[in-house]
Amino acid sequence: MNLPQTFTLNEEGYTLIQKLVLFRIEEDLSYEQHTLRLIEEKQQHIAQKNGFIHSLNKAHKDHAAAKVMERIRRKEEWKAYWEAKYLLVLPESLRNTSTEMLISQYSETANGRVQLFLIMQEVIHTPIYYDMDHFKNVGEEAHFEAHIDKISLMCGFGPWGKKIYKNTEKFFIDIKDEGGKMLKWGITGLVGIGSVAAVLALPVIAPAVGGMLGLSGAAATTAGLAMLGGGSIAAGGLGMAGGMTVLVGGSSLLGAIAGGTVGKMLSQIPQEAVALQIIKVINLIHFLKSDDNRHQAETMGALIQAQNMFLDFKQQTEREMVLNGIYSNKKDMMQMSHILNRAFRQLING
Repeated sequence: MNLPQTFTLNEEGYTLIQKLVLFRIEEDLSYEQHTLRLIEEKQQHIAQKNGFIHSLNKAHKDHAAAKVMERIRRKEEWKAYWEAKYLLVLPESLRNTSTEMLISQYSETANGRVQLFLIMQEVIHTPIYYDMDHFKNVGEEAHFEAHIDKISLMCGFGPWGKKIYKNTEKFFIDIKDEGGKMLKWGITGLVGIGSVAAVLALPVIAPAVGGMLGLSGAAATTAGLAMLGGGSIAAGGLGMAGGMTVLVGGSSLLGAIAGGTVGKMLSQIPQEAVALQIIKVINLIHFLKSDDNRHQAETMGALIQAQNMFLDFKQQTEREMVLNGIYSNKKDMMQMSHILNRAFRQLING
């Protein structure tokens, strides 16, 4: 798989992804604890009054407080689980390196800034309360947009955190509108995007993709997850050991298929996975072209690589559809055409 180096991360990059996802979990916990304090203040105020109505209000507040406390308990357990599974297994030197220091290291060079953007994008697309083996009854993340906005500011990208989310949401809504009921999971709203990333990490999908590469067992799972990506990197998608490289930003799937090596895989991969990989690349292209990219001259090579990767992918996919009939029916072929054409319009108009 011949991919631009910009789309690969070492252990430091993987660590930063994990730390930023943990930051989202901690911010969510802080919001829940703030909610509980507000309820407790109201409980104290009601406790000073008498009467039937106040008794009803007290019962209501007691019930609300119990629900919040239960959510806090589950989310604190999840935080401990996350740290043990993804952070405690890292080398001590990386665990002890602060998030600010890692961000600073990536910000020192133009190429580092591009990789930092890709890291931020992976964090935004990661469902924080999801385990690749099964869904946990933890609850939903409150104030998702506020959390990704803070992460974007921490990384020095201003409003781009929200722009990534909004553009991704719009892309899926647009292709759903064009293709009718093309998307099985009906991607809309905050939970939708995270749900797709979670679905792509399900154990049944990755081994199947890896199997098409001639692999089996754990090797097939690892290779399949590397191909799919899909925001599942920080949710157990790849793992890191001995300097293992992490693929980000849609490069794995698009790069491999654009190279002509696994074109027929497309019929076996959920089209949601393809769409998510495509929009990641388009988001990067938009940023690199924007005035917010203060290193436009130095990152011109990365921009050209990203554009060529999408255009080569589009050309190879259309060729596979027409000449090799990779989709068994016209509906699937038209759905993929909708995805490719909508992405191309975003590329032209962005």
